[in-house]
Amino acid sequence: MLKFVLGGSGSGKTTLLYQRVKARAEAGQRSILLVPEQFTSSTEGRIYRELGDSLSGLVESFSFTSLAEKILSTEGGAAVQTLSDAGRTVLVRRALEELQDNVHYYYRHRRSAAFCQMAAETIDELKSAGLSGQQLYALARNCGTESGKLSELALIFQGYETLLAHTGMDPADRLELAADRLEAALAAGKLPEFLRDRAVFVDEFDTFNAPKKRLMGAMLAALPMVTVALCDDGTPLQPEDLSLFSGAKQVAAQLRQLARKNGAEVAVPELLRKDLRHQDAPALAAVTRLLETGRCEPLPPETADGLYLFAAPSREEEARAAAGAIRRLMRQGVRCGKIAVVCRDIAKYRAAVRYEFRMADIPLYCDEPTTPEFSAPATAVRALLALTRGAELTEQLTTLAKTGLCSLTEEEVCALENYAYTWAPNAAAWREEFTKNPRGFGDMEPTEEDTANLARAEKARALLVGAVDTLRGKLRSANAEQMSRALYFCLKELGAEDQQTSLIEAIRAERGIPAAEEAAREWNIVMGLLNEMARLLGEQTVTVAEYEDLFGLLLRTSDLGHIPQTLDAVVLAGAGKMRLDDPDYVFVLGLAEGEFPTAPGESGLLTHADRDALMANEIDLPDCFENRVVREQVCFYKALTAPAKGLWMSWPKGQGLTLCAALEPIVDALDPAPPELELADLAATPADGLDCLGGGWPLTEVERASLTEALKTPGTGPEETEEPQGLALLRRMAESAPRQVHDLTALEALLGRRLRISPSQLEKYYTCRYGYFLQYVLGLRPRKRAELSADQSGTLMHWVLQMALDPNPGPDNPCANAMTPFLELDDEAMAALASLLVDEYAKRYLPEDTARFAYLLSRLKKSMTSLLCYLRDEQRQSSFRPVACELKIGRGEDSVPGQTYHLSDGRMVQLIGTVDRADEWVEEDGTRWVRVVDYKTGSKKLDLKEVYCGLDCQMLLYLFSLTRDSGGRFTGAQPAGVLYLLADPAPQTLPRGQAARAVEYQLDGLVRDEQKIFDAMDADETGKYLPFGYRNGAPSPYQKDKRADSAKLSRIQLHLDDLVTQMGEQLYGGQIDAEPLVVSSSKSPCTWCDYSFICCHETGVHERALEAPAKPFEPEEEPEEEEEQP
Repeated sequence: MLKFVLGGSGSGKTTLLYQRVKARAEAGQRSILLVPEQFTSSTEGRIYRELGDSLSGLVESFSFTSLAEKILSTEGGAAVQTLSDAGRTVLVRRALEELQDNVHYYYRHRRSAAFCQMAAETIDELKSAGLSGQQLYALARNCGTESGKLSELALIFQGYETLLAHTGMDPADRLELAADRLEAALAAGKLPEFLRDRAVFVDEFDTFNAPKKRLMGAMLAALPMVTVALCDDGTPLQPEDLSLFSGAKQVAAQLRQLARKNGAEVAVPELLRKDLRHQDAPALAAVTRLLETGRCEPLPPETADGLYLFAAPSREEEARAAAGAIRRLMRQGVRCGKIAVVCRDIAKYRAAVRYEFRMADIPLYCDEPTTPEFSAPATAVRALLALTRGAELTEQLTTLAKTGLCSLTEEEVCALENYAYTWAPNAAAWREEFTKNPRGFGDMEPTEEDTANLARAEKARALLVGAVDTLRGKLRSANAEQMSRALYFCLKELGAEDQQTSLIEAIRAERGIPAAEEAAREWNIVMGLLNEMARLLGEQTVTVAEYEDLFGLLLRTSDLGHIPQTLDAVVLAGAGKMRLDDPDYVFVLGLAEGEFPTAPGESGLLTHADRDALMANEIDLPDCFENRVVREQVCFYKALTAPAKGLWMSWPKGQGLTLCAALEPIVDALDPAPPELELADLAATPADGLDCLGGGWPLTEVERASLTEALKTPGTGPEETEEPQGLALLRRMAESAPRQVHDLTALEALLGRRLRISPSQLEKYYTCRYGYFLQYVLGLRPRKRAELSADQSGTLMHWVLQMALDPNPGPDNPCANAMTPFLELDDEAMAALASLLVDEYAKRYLPEDTARFAYLLSRLKKSMTSLLCYLRDEQRQSSFRPVACELKIGRGEDSVPGQTYHLSDGRMVQLIGTVDRADEWVEEDGTRWVRVVDYKTGSKKLDLKEVYCGLDCQMLLYLFSLTRDSGGRFTGAQPAGVLYLLADPAPQTLPRGQAARAVEYQLDGLVRDEQKIFDAMDADETGKYLPFGYRNGAPSPYQKDKRADSAKLSRIQLHLDDLVTQMGEQLYGGQIDAEPLVVSSSKSPCTWCDYSFICCHETGVHERALEAPAKPFEPEEEPEEEEEQP
């Protein structure tokens, strides 16, 4: 007998079924509950709650899938493997490949994984209508203009069925087979034991496809009672009806016809008219009546509580407001498990809801499939496939190493990644032993750490490249089955199985059993997908790219089966497949026009015209346009009528979206109130409170002040006697300098009692104290690529000039045995010298051998030739002669003692560094003059205002260190000045006319303001060898800032001494604030800082500007005294 229980949402249909089931159980009778797939778990839980231990054993719950499996396990047929959704796609791909030229309409797309997926979805739709490939082919002839496309689709369908017969079973076929087995058992008078004397109760279904109808027909014929609950108002079905309950009415009519066909009686339906769910919520009951009938009685204002409509500025604000309202409910004692958040498209709200709920400390369970697409095993397989199809080795090998599935330690993975970043090895270099310095180019000797890192990188390289090369050889001309096997054994060779076992144990110890089980499922599912690829494609030959495409599709359509980490959590669900357990409060987000209810679009390969053509041949397609319109209405209706006590509705009005038209009757009749959220709701946690203060919600001044005070006040609970650690940190940051070292003892342990600094470190400190702390105190070193960059070109230039100009060349100097002095070399000999030195530097320190590298070196040789010729010409006419190159200041042999500055508590600062070149001129009377020359790439201008603030003082500090050398080689020397030779050897592209001319080099700096010094440096007064020019035979009056008399130099020296002392005192005092000194808008130090990602400095905030006199280091002008009036 077939019996219907009809009623709207909340009328008590499910409750009535459970009462009937319980009554049968109390009488010792067994029952079966048949529900959709997504409700099986919650149904089992409710059975236990409703019936208890003693009676729940008399009730079983099934979905159609599990019921079919039960039938097949008892009647035979369960051993045949069932294809997954992704497996169907792979089999369609195989069918298309075998059809070859028989497919014309879809020929271009036959190898596309996306097309194969759409074809598989279409075949599933046709199967749900009860069609076979042969039947579709016969129908296609009568479909007019659509017949050609449908005929090809029928060929694909038939090819799929042919392959399916030798591979496995389609899920729809499994239901058909179960119906066959049940009908056969019934005909033989042998009803399966688990169905004997059972009553079946069917709940939560809105529609039944052809395979499910057939199984229902078999049960109607075999069982004494089948009760079906449908969401229906009980009125008769009207022709062409597309109203809310029309779908359920059609289902009822089809089931009646099915019952009569199978000889079962149809009882009078039981109609439930009372809204039991909303009997204590008049506003929600009115919503239900409006959606069902389109009308309701006016509500008194006092009964409209529980219904809210919020026009949000954005989706993020929707989520934030919902979180605030849920915090209020939690404060009122409502369990999180009785609250649900529903949206039509979870993807549009997932990130915002997760973020806001985490900030508000609300437990959340996202009820959606979780794919293993980005898991470590999947990433490893995809990296191996990418490598075998010829992808870039560096990216994919480092990705593979970082999955954690290779038998490599973390240090080895880091060493490999750093080496690959530094040297960017090509494919040939990856297949050769790593031998280069892990720190890149340069004349630095490898340290023990460098040697260890090189060994680690080489071990990782050998393991990865060896396994990948072996895999590549196996995949050459392999079929799909061999590919799957080779991928598995490659992972095994890399140590993936052992690493996965260790990883699971570590996760179990750190994060618990559920997280460990999820990691284990990731591995098992990915390995199962490899096996499925082998089983479905078999010996079919596919390219690696096609295999990768299909494997990616399998990953995207697989489900990890995410398990809730807590039983009491708010559920975030998509409206299409809600499985809510009688929620009291529901928050429906995204009620915008076109989004919810959504407009039905085309799906699969069938267009609306295709479906109309098939329906004209009396084929009942469940996914036709009309059915989807009705299903969308039901989806909207169930979402809004699900809660028992409160309904929150919202849409992102601020993003230019309008409220959906389906909601207008409710707005017009009931006028839902906007939510009145209080500050306590929006700032329920410290994180939310800080978010509100940061502009996350509009606040009045009173609210802002009270919230600030509340965040500063410790809690009152037993564990809240102190303010939270995060708030304490924020308070400390707000009340002190942005960066400050508080443990001065630990800081002194890092610095030592004697602080040794170079002038460049001094400049770094005054540019940005925090950058200095990271670089020189903590020793953080940014990774540098081994390339001929501007820095490396500058290092090469310094080395070449040192070798060429060193007055006392050592044995390692290629110029040590030169026969011709430097000043006597002609241009041709100078070119040979430049070529010799550049090649020697490259041989020693630049282990690179590529065509581009050779080209760059040739350009550098030309640049160095021009520079050496300029220096030769300059020295020929100058009285100053180089006396030292790369002269050390500080400790070491042949070094000049560095100036020592005494600080408080006996601490000291000592100046150290390296002078590029020191020149000396001794007058006939024995007066000694010394100047310091520095080679700079790029543009460099000495600005005394910057010197005043601690910048640009390197050369001046070096000069004063030499003149203070009272007992060494520069005893008694007077400061003649400092010169910056602006020499950029980097390659430049110039027009031919300019390239043909000699390169003109510029000098900048500061020179002693005495004519004899000028003459000694530039005897012919050309201006080429001084930082200023001549006008009318005299130094230019417009460049006075490039000259300084002895008194001015003394003032500069004293000021620099004060800067060094001040730096020492501030550094030992823990002052490391991130306040960069910004010289101009185009010269912000943050632009090129290697550590900007650490401090995350915001432009324009906490920045210092140059604070220097208009004319630095000039004597103060005394005010003129006014003459007294007689």
